[in-house]
Order: sequence, then C-alpha cells, then structure tokens
Amino acid sequence: MSKLKNFMKITKLEITMLIDMVAIAAFLAVPGGNKYPFLLLILVISGTLASMSASLFNNIYDIDIDIKMKRTRSRSKIVNENTRNRMIFFASIMIVISLVLSYFLLNFLTMIFIFGGFLSYVVLYTIVLKRRTSWNIVIGGIAGSFPALAGWASLTDSVSITSLFIAFLVFMWTPTHFWNLSVNNIDDYKENNIPMLPARVGIKKTAFWIMINTIILITYSLIPFFISYIHVGYLYFPMAVIMDVILLAYVIRPFMRNYDRKYFRSAFGFSNMYMLILLIVIMIPFI
Repeated sequence: MSKLKNFMKITKLEITMLIDMVAIAAFLAVPGGNKYPFLLLILVISGTLASMSASLFNNIYDIDIDIKMKRTRSRSKIVNENTRNRMIFFASIMIVISLVLSYFLLNFLTMIFIFGGFLSYVVLYTIVLKRRTSWNIVIGGIAGSFPALAGWASLTDSVSITSLFIAFLVFMWTPTHFWNLSVNNIDDYKENNIPMLPARVGIKKTAFWIMINTIILITYSLIPFFISYIHVGYLYFPMAVIMDVILLAYVIRPFMRNYDRKYFRSAFGFSNMYMLILLIVIMIPFI
C-alpha cells in the first residue's frame, strides 16, 4: 500500500485524473463518440502514461527545490539523487509507450497533441518558465489544454471549435486554480526564489489578479450560449451559470476576510470542483 501511495504521489494522480477527464469530455463531445469504447480506452491509457511521465520528469528536474519546500518535501524520499537514473528510465518508458499506442492505435495528430502536452509541461513550464517568471503558470498552463485537442482528434483526426473551446477553458481556469494554491505556499516560494505570483507581488495583488482572471474565465465559459457549433450538451448551460456564480463568490471572500489564507485554500478546493463539474456536464449528454 505504501508503494502505491508513493507512486500516486510522484506521478501526481490528481493532475492525471483531470487530464483524463479533459480528454474524455472532448472525445465524447464528438457526435457518435460513445460508440468507440476501445478507442476511448487507448486514449485514456496513452494520456495517463504521458501525464505520469511528465509529472515524474518534473519531480526529477526539481529535486533540488522539492526537498526544501514543505508541500513537496515528501517527494524527495522517492525521487532523489540515488533514484534519479531509475526514475528517468521509468518516465522514459511511459512516454514512449504512450506515443507508440497513440500513433498506431489512434492517429498521428493525436500522438502530436499528447506529446505536445508532455513537452509543454516538462520543457516549457518546468525547465524554461517555472524558475524565471511569474508568468510561469499562465503560459505553462497550456499543458492542460492539449488533452482536449487529443480527445477530439483521436476520433476525427482534426481540430474543431468544440475541442478548442474545452482546451482554452482549461487554460483560462489554470491561473485561478494555481494562484489560490500558491498563496498558501508563498513562504516556500520566497525562500527558494521561485517567482510564483504571490511571492513576487504579495497576497493582496495576487487576489486582484485572481479576480481578474476569474472574470475572464467566467466570461469565456459562457461562449457556448452564443455559438451553437460548440457541442457541450444541454446540461452545460444551467450548470455553467451556477458554477460561475459560486466560483466568483469563493474568489471574492479573501477581499472580505482580510486576505486570510484559508479562504484562498477554499477557493483552490472549489476550483477543482468547478472544472470537474463542467467537464462532467459536457460529457453526460453524449454517454
């Protein structure tokens, strides 16, 4: 059981599950997509392996800082200088299997999107942006968009307005989600010179930018009301309004509670539920 927990920790199961949900939602949004369970299974396996591999490479690259931060210190018991080569081997095997499966059992475009998600997280976010700019999570958030493109392409070998909508919904959501989390880890980021937004501009300004980003996200989430070509299902419309209102309430609370960190933590927790519910209501009518 401990080995399973360790595996789940270093491969960031919660991120992998979200990645899979994004891909599944886009897959099922394709008309008739529910008739191809085998292709959906291959998509999920490929996406899961790629996501776990990316998370593992992220841990490998961040060995030096993870051991110093409270939130990530436990990872160093699993991924460290002594296990680095073994972890590189496992991570490499996973991404290779992912790309082989998606290429031969799905199509080339799907493989490209899966690999694009992998590269954007490992190279763009982890190596290039994370330690250099407070825009790290904004630009690096594109990694979460690729699963939507892969999900649609796995059936159609194309990109659509629906897959682009889902992809950018995740992209717009990421700063609100992660900035709320990073407020609670501001001390760790400051001590290790990681330029996450709260460590650079402080909690009050971060709350302001969370609000701005959330307003943009909410506005964007309502686009299907005006563009009928976006396949999101009838349940999406009432639930999007409800979830938008609740998310906005969570984001407003820190302003009214003297920027207490626990309210940012609550907003972070609800942001997970927000995205999960929207993805579920997108896919339910097509199951």
